[in-house]
Parts: sequence; structure tokens; C-alpha cells
Amino acid sequence: MTEKQKKPFFKSVRNYFKEYCKSTSIHGFQYFGENRSYFERTWWFIVFTITLSSCIYAILQVYDKWIRSPVIVTFATQETPIYSIPFPAVTICPESKSNPNEYRHIEMVQKFANNKSLTAKEKVLLKYMSLVCDDSGFIQLPDSDYIDENIYSALSSFNSQYPLFSCNYMGKKYECKDIFVPIVTDEGICYSFNILDRSEIYKDIVQYNLDFHKTSQYSNNQWSIEKGYTEDAGLDAYPRRALLSGVSNALTVRFVTLSYEVDKSCKSGFQGFKVSLHLPSRIPQPSQEYFRIPDNQAVMAAVSPNMIKTSKALTNYDVKKRKCYFSYERNLKFFRVYTLLNCKMECLTNFTLQYCGCVGFYMPRENSTKICGWAKQICMKEAESKLQLLSLRKLLDCNCLPMCSDLSYNTESSQCGWDWVSALFAPIENSSDAFILDQSLIASSKLVVFFKKSDLIFSERNELYGPLDFLANFGGLLGLFTGFSLLSLMEIVYFLSLRIIFNKRMYGYWAGKDN
Repeated sequence: MTEKQKKPFFKSVRNYFKEYCKSTSIHGFQYFGENRSYFERTWWFIVFTITLSSCIYAILQVYDKWIRSPVIVTFATQETPIYSIPFPAVTICPESKSNPNEYRHIEMVQKFANNKSLTAKEKVLLKYMSLVCDDSGFIQLPDSDYIDENIYSALSSFNSQYPLFSCNYMGKKYECKDIFVPIVTDEGICYSFNILDRSEIYKDIVQYNLDFHKTSQYSNNQWSIEKGYTEDAGLDAYPRRALLSGVSNALTVRFVTLSYEVDKSCKSGFQGFKVSLHLPSRIPQPSQEYFRIPDNQAVMAAVSPNMIKTSKALTNYDVKKRKCYFSYERNLKFFRVYTLLNCKMECLTNFTLQYCGCVGFYMPRENSTKICGWAKQICMKEAESKLQLLSLRKLLDCNCLPMCSDLSYNTESSQCGWDWVSALFAPIENSSDAFILDQSLIASSKLVVFFKKSDLIFSERNELYGPLDFLANFGGLLGLFTGFSLLSLMEIVYFLSLRIIFNKRMYGYWAGKDN
């Protein structure tokens, strides 16, 4: 074919397009290549445009859902035995903060209120105890911006007689001091069971408080939230775990309190104990989350664990998309292990230090950080309120996201009066000896913590659409609306490349035969 015999370029393009329309597998395209009326071709063009627009809109909706909510939470298909997770850490805080034989808070407050002279030692002790006792609001206690580290030894020496009388776990009797360790919380000195050692929770920069929070004599941590217990963890693994559910496999603690050793003025007349159940790797905050054990009462706490895991497929997702952190993923300044509440505590600690120039005695701190005294308590409350307000207004972001794999303990508690005298000291029948005990001088209560069920069904975060799932949705919508497939794409590539090349070789012209 000579150059003169060649048809105009645009006419060749039209003929080549008609040839493609007759060959393609895309629905409706063949009508564009037929020699039909303009009305018919216009009608098909409108129908095809509407169909293609609807298809694009549906694909964009699927893509937007994939971008906004790439994670879906589902339930596991089978139950998991309860011994695969640790027994909750149980932190017990006595309402009585001091032994009246060592320190009488009410007397100190009355002396100060009546302008009676206090010795230098009494003033210092009042400053210490005012940080753990309730604020009466009627008097202004001694001003003190900062206090020294002697507060910890003072709280320890003034602490009431050890309140844990007897302890049983999994049907075995223990000395309470062997399984409960004293720790410092926002409620003063408390006693915690099954909590991790401070060296496994805090980093080395944290200033430790005397011998509080030391559990390393039991064993090293053999459990992690992502991997569970190690393969070599036996029945005596730490953190401890319950093999079965029910009261026979519970933690049972009996308390004994002597009335003449209780200073009721410190906690506005409240008596008994506060109990907080939490993850072993988390620092408790008993002033905010607790249930109470009154004197002469038996409290049963049935625990239902709530666990959520995250599939490995989500590890490659950006944190902003999955909206959670793995425990090893977020680096904290004071804590070795990331938890949501540990992160919030660190954020509050840093903000309080910046706002007030000091931190609470129960907060993690470095050696050079000052401890807030009584005069700074209002500042600390303002700092906490301001931090919450700034977070709500999104002016300050602590970046404390939930854990991707998390474990919490939901508790159903019930209580009733406990006639412990009759139960423990009932006289032997026909015995001439009668045991008489004045219950006004002594009080006793009991706590029983146990798993409600032997199995749990955990939740799991999974990706809503993986790459193949999205491709299947994408291709499914294209196929539904237009009949488009991967072969349809290859047809387009073929007509734009190979067919043009071989038309040139076979017919001497890129558009093929002149027909």
C-alpha cells in the first residue's frame, strides 16, 4: 500500500476502534462499532456512561471503607482454657492509714486547728499523712510545696498492723506476706498479689521507693500479652494462673482489724478495704477503680476475663489505621511495657511536672524530680483537669491508644454479713467452756476472688480487606457492571501494542487491512 492509497489518519483510528469494539469482551462496546443510527449509539453511550459511573462510585465507597476502617473485630471460633491467661493482680488498700499507737491523725489536725503548738517532728508527720488522708476542707494544713523521700519510710512505719490474716490460693495455704507485696499507690501503701516486679514494669531511670514492689524472689516474668506463657512455663509459672474456675480454685484472703488500732479520721470515717483487679503488668490506681470490703462482711468477686488479640496481618498497617499499639511498639519514658493506663499515668506525670514543678509521691519519677507537698495538691488537681480539657479539645495529644492485644477483668461482686465468730470459734457441743469474744474490739472480713468460667472466648482484630479481598471486590464490581476482567485489560494492551506492530508487518499499515 502506497502513501497515496492510505486513508486519512482519523478515519483509520475510527475503523481500528470499530474492530476493537467487535472483538472486546466488555459488555455494550460492540454496539459502538456497528453502523447504526446516531440515536441508537447515543442511547448506548448514555447507558454505558451511567453504568460505568455507578461502578466507579461503588468502587470508591469500598476503597473509602478500606481506608477509614481497615480493622474489624470478630469472636474466636473456639474457646480458650482459662489457664492460658494469668490470674488477675489483686491490690488491696486498707482504709486505715496509720496505727493510732504510732500516729493519731485526728489529734494532729485538732492541735493545728486550735493553734496549739506542734513539735517539728509532728509538723513533718502531719505533712506526710495529709497526702494520703482525705481533705476535711475546714482547716488549712501546714503549707509545704515539696516534701522529701522520707515520706515512704514514714508511711511504712505508721502503717496499721498488717491486715492480711490468712491467705489461700488454689486450695493451698500461704503466708500472706509471701504472696502479697507492699506497693505505693495513690491510696498510700497497699498490698498486691500477682503483680510483676518493679524492675519488669519500670525502666532503670525511675527512682525506686525503699523495698516496695519487689516480687523478683518468686520468678521472672514468663508471660506476655501477645505470646502468652512460654513453653517451659509450668504450674508454678509467674504471673500465677488458675488451672480451673470456681471457688475451690480462688484466692481467699481473710482480714482481721483491731478497732483500737484504727484511726477513722483519716478516711472520713470509712472502714474496711479497697480492692482493685488489674493486669499484672499495670500499675493500679485504687482511688479511681475499686470495690469495697466492709468490716464483718464476706465479699465474693467472680471474674470474667475479656481478652482481645490482633492478627499478625495488622502488624504492617500504620498505627493511625489500626488505632492501637502492640506492647513492644510504643516506647515510654518510665515504663518498659506499654499499656493504655501506664501511658496515661506517664502523660499525667509529665504534665504535672511541667505545670507544678513536681509530681505526686505515687508517680514514677527520676532522682532529681521533686515530690509535691500539701500546698501543691490544688495545683496537681488543676493539672489533671487541664490535661483532660486539653485532650478533649484536641489541643494536647498524649498519643495513648489502646493495646492491640489486651486483657481486662470484669468483676461481679456480691457481699453479705459474715458471722465469723460463730464460723471460726463455735464452742464444741456439750462443752463446759464457752468462748466469748467482744466483737466491738475486733472485726474480720473475707475476700474470695475466682474465675467464673473455665474457658473464655476472646475477640480478635483482623483486617477488613486484605489486598486480595480488595482486588476481588474491585474486580467483582467491574465484572458486575461492565463485564470487565483481567483478560479485558489484556485486550486493550494487545490492541495498543502487539496488534499494531504485527499489522505493520503483515499488511504494511498499523490499522490492518483496508476494509
